[in-house]
Amino acid sequence: MTGHLGILIFEGLLGLFTAYTAYSLFSWTPVSIAKAREALHIARWYWLLAGALATIGAAGLSAGLAVPVVGALAALWMVAYFIVAALTHITHRDMANVGMPLIFLAIFVVLAVLRWSDLAPVLALVP
Repeated sequence: MTGHLGILIFEGLLGLFTAYTAYSLFSWTPVSIAKAREALHIARWYWLLAGALATIGAAGLSAGLAVPVVGALAALWMVAYFIVAALTHITHRDMANVGMPLIFLAIFVVLAVLRWSDLAPVLALVP
């Protein structure tokens, strides 16, 4: 039971982080992150899309605290999100800023592994 509570706390904290990520993508703050984004020379719509996708992840992680399968799917969603984030930096040759997406990718992979057993209802539907 203690381990499950720890996973829920971990997921809740990551949900808060993801909500902050979405907020920062919409508000273009803090300045240091905004400058890093501007250095990539990517259209503003891309960052708004990233904010919308992060919002979906934050909502899923929050809902996952009550509905485990949703939390597990949200963890996988965030794994995909940070794969795209890392690839965005790599394809734009922005190696100075690729570290953070890779760190959060690893963190969300850990959450996905911890929540994997909660995917049993979904995996049962796969032929």
